[in-house]
Amino acid sequence: MEATLHQGELPLATGAHEHLFDTITNLTGDGLCLAEMITDAEGRAVDYRFLEVNPKFEAFTGLKDAEGKTALELVPGLEHHWVDTYGRVGLGRETLRFENGSVPMGRWFEVCASPAPVFGQLFILFRDVTRRKDAEEANLQALDRAQHLLSELNHRVKNSLTVINSIISMEKRKSSEDVGRALDRVGSRIDAVRGLFAALSDTGSVDRVCSGTYLNRVVDGLQGAVVIEGRIVIRAEIEEIELDAEQAVSLGLVVNELVTNAVKHAFPNGRHGTIDVKFCKDGDALVLCVTDDGGQAPAGAGTEGGLGSRLIKAFAQNLDADIETDASDRGTCVTLRFRPSGNP
Repeated sequence: MEATLHQGELPLATGAHEHLFDTITNLTGDGLCLAEMITDAEGRAVDYRFLEVNPKFEAFTGLKDAEGKTALELVPGLEHHWVDTYGRVGLGRETLRFENGSVPMGRWFEVCASPAPVFGQLFILFRDVTRRKDAEEANLQALDRAQHLLSELNHRVKNSLTVINSIISMEKRKSSEDVGRALDRVGSRIDAVRGLFAALSDTGSVDRVCSGTYLNRVVDGLQGAVVIEGRIVIRAEIEEIELDAEQAVSLGLVVNELVTNAVKHAFPNGRHGTIDVKFCKDGDALVLCVTDDGGQAPAGAGTEGGLGSRLIKAFAQNLDADIETDASDRGTCVTLRFRPSGNP
């Protein structure tokens, strides 16, 4: 059943808008057509007929001699969402802008559809964006492949670091006590780096990692690796902040050095105590605090030329961080303050 006219409405004669069509074609270079909705006995849209088309119509759709024919005559397998959408315009009098594709036509279109003066009719202004959509899809597929490869690389690096730590553990068993302690510290540094690759694998990110996921993993590793017989408890209070991977690894290694130094220097003679690791945002800055209640020596203590101290300074320099140490008989707090990567 054809769409009927409301009382007082005048039909649009074919060719009456030739000047308008030519003007729009010259201005935009888009396809343009005038169509009318075809409804069933209940007034539901079932098809639409092309009343008038401009020269770009055939170039963008591939449909020839469209005037006077319906969409389903020209494209028998056309998806019904086109009919439903244009029904909202011609019958529901909505103006719509959207992008959509058609599998039978093998094309994607960017569309603006607006009601025509006659009820049931509509103007459709459109362009073929198939090349752009294909390029976007190719980019998405390439990104997905790159992320998959990166995840696989992160996984392999993480496993390789695990193997290295296993070798260190074997060497430790046949080494002297002093050498064993040194190997422990090497192992904890490797674990800090391994934790970063594990966090990147978990998130599927290329270069960003969540501080909570990463630093909690570092602290958990330290709790199991450097604390003997549960006499020292390491607590973490980590704010969820997205970090650049390069900053994250330096931060994790600083945490590793500060905690292991506190364990080594702040609790002599089997003394019990607590080490707190806090990381948060303070205005535009990121702040790391490692605090112990040992009251014996700074958390970053050690000889000035010791490897741990040199590493802390090197990692802090990588972060462009300011370091402050507050020591008293109640304990020591070492604070690093720096800006997130990319901030001035």
